[in-house]
Amino acid sequence: MTIHSETDLSYHEARRQRWRGIAYVAMAALMWSTAGIWVRYLTLDIWTIQAGRAFCGSLSLFVYLLIAGGRNILVPFRSINLAGYIIAPINAIGMAAYMQALNWTTVANVMIVYTTLPFVVALVGWLWMRDRVKMRTLFASAIALSGVTFMVGGSYQSGNVKGDLAAFVMVLSFAILVMLSRRYPKLSMPAHSVVSGLMCFGVMFPMANFASVTLNDAILLLILGSITIGVANVMYMRGVALIPPAEAGLIGLLDTIIAPLWVFWIFNERPADGALIGGGIVLAAVVFQILGEGRGATAD
Repeated sequence: MTIHSETDLSYHEARRQRWRGIAYVAMAALMWSTAGIWVRYLTLDIWTIQAGRAFCGSLSLFVYLLIAGGRNILVPFRSINLAGYIIAPINAIGMAAYMQALNWTTVANVMIVYTTLPFVVALVGWLWMRDRVKMRTLFASAIALSGVTFMVGGSYQSGNVKGDLAAFVMVLSFAILVMLSRRYPKLSMPAHSVVSGLMCFGVMFPMANFASVTLNDAILLLILGSITIGVANVMYMRGVALIPPAEAGLIGLLDTIIAPLWVFWIFNERPADGALIGGGIVLAAVVFQILGEGRGATAD
């Protein structure tokens, strides 16, 4: 009969939690990576896509809360404190900024700006909560940044300041949202995202043209909002509760290498050699972080 000490049990539980966190974030990255698929099939203008995506994302999260809470549907919304309501418009702006960035600049530019997420999360965490980030995570993030730069290569274009700024607003707003969930663990992030999504919908609605929405477009908008806002947000916030935010940001970069694979598989568009090599570098950086942290935990 094997007797496990309390220290051994706590170590194994912490290890299991960490791997659950990694799995949640990786699943969120997988969901985000499908955005380009649904958008490519849509025949709508950017404002209608924005409004529809935000509304459908909020609707899917509300249904999730309804199933999880039943008659206590108002309880999650009551958990949103003053800080949550102050940050809700920032999150709404971030939701809109991502799609606007893709509309205003190249995917290459957006990818490079997006790769700064782990560094921005680390900075916001330090300023807000004095969180310290391990050098290994920063080093792995720098490797990932170089990999994405290699992926896009000559596709990067200068002069798209408006689009680059929109992409950075998306990154900054998401970093703030992540730290909000860390600072107030009892705050319901799905409920917060419902409020933010409705705010985004309210702003975009006057510019949208829903008269042009076909049944096919409506289904695609429902899928786009439910997956890239609903499922992805729930998965990511569950993951970031179990692993450090900067590490979650790094693992979330898997989105940048999964998205081209979807395009190759569905539309038979072969990624350039630089994209394949750069994607390998990003993947190596993520594996370096995950396995390195695991060995570090074992050593402790």
